This record gives sequence, C-alpha cells and structure tokens, in this order.
Amino acid sequence: MINQSDIIAHDVVWFDGDKYLTMQKKLIMERIARFPGSLYLEIGGKFLIDQHASRVLPWFYPDMKKRIFNELLDQATIVFCINADDIVGNRQLSNEDISYELYVQQMIEDIVTELGQKPLLVVNLVDDANVSVVDAFIAWREKKEYIVYKRYKIINYLNELEKVVSPDGFGRDEYIKTDKKLVLVTWAASNSGKMSTCLGQVYLDNVRGIDSGYAKYETFPIWNLPLRHPVNLAYEAATADIDDYNCIDSHHLQAYGQEVVNYNRDVEAFPILLTLIKKIVGPDSYMHNYQSPTDMGLSSWGFCIRDSKVVRQACYDEILRRRERYKQMMERGEGQQKRIDACDDLACLCRTIG
Repeated sequence: MINQSDIIAHDVVWFDGDKYLTMQKKLIMERIARFPGSLYLEIGGKFLIDQHASRVLPWFYPDMKKRIFNELLDQATIVFCINADDIVGNRQLSNEDISYELYVQQMIEDIVTELGQKPLLVVNLVDDANVSVVDAFIAWREKKEYIVYKRYKIINYLNELEKVVSPDGFGRDEYIKTDKKLVLVTWAASNSGKMSTCLGQVYLDNVRGIDSGYAKYETFPIWNLPLRHPVNLAYEAATADIDDYNCIDSHHLQAYGQEVVNYNRDVEAFPILLTLIKKIVGPDSYMHNYQSPTDMGLSSWGFCIRDSKVVRQACYDEILRRRERYKQMMERGEGQQKRIDACDDLACLCRTIG
C-alpha cells in the first residue's frame, strides 16, 4: 500500500492540486460566460469529498471540488437529485445498516453544513407505481423547509428521442426555478438523473426564451489519458456495481478523428443532447459547439498528474479495495460474482501496464 510519508520522503508530487484548482475554476467560469441564462453543471463523482480521487492520485486534496464551489457560491444554486425507485426499494448506499432516506438526508445536511446553502431537491423517475411513496417523501422534506420538484419517468428514454424532447417528455416536468448563473447538479447515487435534470431544465428554459446551457464537471474517466491507464482502470473497478465501463468516445472520434476516453452512459445519452440542440436550442447558442460527450465535459485532471509507479500502485491498491467491498456485499447476499471477476481482470491489467 502507498502511504503519504513515503511520498513526502521522496519529495515527489504526483498531482498538482494548486494547478488543478486554478485550471478547473477557469474552465467553469469560461463556460458560464457562454450562456446568457444559466449553466446547468452536472457534477461527476462525489460532490464534497472525493476519497476515491485522493486514493488513486497521491497529493490530490479530497475536498478539491468543495474549495472550487465555495468560490462560486455567490452565483450558484445547488440541485440534489434523487431516484424515486430508490426511495421505494430502500437502496443501500453504504456498508452500514442505514436506510436510503436517512443516508440521503445526511448527504443533504452535509451540503448545508459545508457550503451554507440548502439545495433544491429533485425526485426523478416518478410514475404511478411510486408516486404515493414519493409524495410522502416530499411531504417530510417540505416540513423541513426544503423545496422539492418532481420529474417524471419517460418510457424508452434512450430510444424515443423526439418524445423526450417534447411537451410529453421534458415538458411534463416541474420547472426548477432559479435566477442564478450557475446551477450545480449533484446526486444521491448512480442513476439519480443528473444529466436528465440538466437537459430537462435547458429544454424548459429555452421554450421560455432563455438561452441556458449544459456542461459536465468531469471526474473520471480522465479523457486525455489512455483507455487502459491505471487511473481509468481504477474508475472501472469503482463503478463495477452499476455496470459502467470506459470506452472510446465514438462521437468525438467521428467528429475530430481523435481517440479520447469517456464512459458508456454519457456516450449512450449524447444523442438526447443532440436532439435537444436540434429541436429547441437557438442557432446562436454555444451548445451547437458540442460534437461529443467530451466537448460537454470540463476536466483538467489529466493536465495535472504524472504517470508513475506511485500512481500505478495506488490504483492497483484501489482495485483490490473495491474487490474486497464487492466480496463483502456477496457475503451479505447483495452482490454479484461478476463484480469480483471484473476487479480481478482490472488488477491484472494494472499490473502489466508500465
């Protein structure tokens, strides 16, 4: 295992945190300036403390994103996304014996404590089967003086694009009201509907004549590192439980002839963004510059790290850590063997990469 004292003793910094803070804030500010309305910024990975990043990138500050957000809060609203089906199914988000609703409440309270702002809450994928449970969840949050919005499930979401970008799709959702230039969209867990929330708001703003836009604050995979770089392999291990995987951004390759790394969900969902741009977004909007999921991302991580044996070992250790977590889930009857097998394959790859 890598420990911080070993790194300090060799006087080597494998991640330049100060450079990253400067570059990432500049990227966000530049993208905000592109839109007269709001920029809906989807936050990839953990919102406040990113322990995964600090484990695979020695010298990364775990609270890096929180530092950036603190500097932008005067012009920002926070939106917190929740999956209606996860409320009903009491999805387990940790190894602790804690309900989904209580875990989510703790995450929301952490945002209030750390950033001093109550997020707006959005419950996604609401339908007839879960609406009664969702209404009870909302009533409890409203008693605590939170503002909660509903967004509705769209059948065949990734395939019926014309319906998604229409009054019968995004047009059915409750409109999230904000007068801020920046809207930080975060989540309770995977599949909470961050991207859909952002694109739905872009739709609802644009039909109101407001030129708002979307971008994604990327965490992993790191687009300008190789597909099989140890950092990207460690990300695959971290998301094996939700069947995510890294891939070459096919849209970027077609548009620019350049191989860059993205992940399956953004590549699969990108046609929705293209349909939105074609049908709703005005001809002068900066959104027309998006030719790929990589274009919509804001990520300077890869410019601030060095490839090294230290990073590779840290990533290998992280893959083994994830494997152990998936093993514990199996022992509780919650996991799947394929997750452990995936980590075994990723560990072998990580070991063979120089």
